[in-house]
Amino acid sequence: MTITQTGIEITQRFFKAIDKLKEDGKIRGMQTFTRKHDINRWNLVSVKNNPHNTMLKCEYIAMLCEDFNVSAKWILLGKGDFYDSVQD
Repeated sequence: MTITQTGIEITQRFFKAIDKLKEDGKIRGMQTFTRKHDINRWNLVSVKNNPHNTMLKCEYIAMLCEDFNVSAKWILLGKGDFYDSVQD
C-alpha cells in the first residue's frame, strides 16, 4: 500500500497533537490515550515510527478530537488553531 504525502502529514500532525496535549498537561503521554480506547500502544508506536508504510486509523483522529477538543481541521489540513473553538 502506498501512503500519500498528505496521509503522512496527517499522521505526523496526529502525533504532534499527542505531544502538545502532553505539554499542555491534558494527558501524561500516548499511553493515556491508548489505555482509554483500548488501543495496542505498540501498534500506534509503529505507525508513528513508520508513517510512510503504516496507516493511521481515522477513528483515532475522531477520538482525539472528541476527547480533547483538538481541531479536526488542524489535524487533517494543518490549518487553523490547534484547539477547536466550537464546542457542542
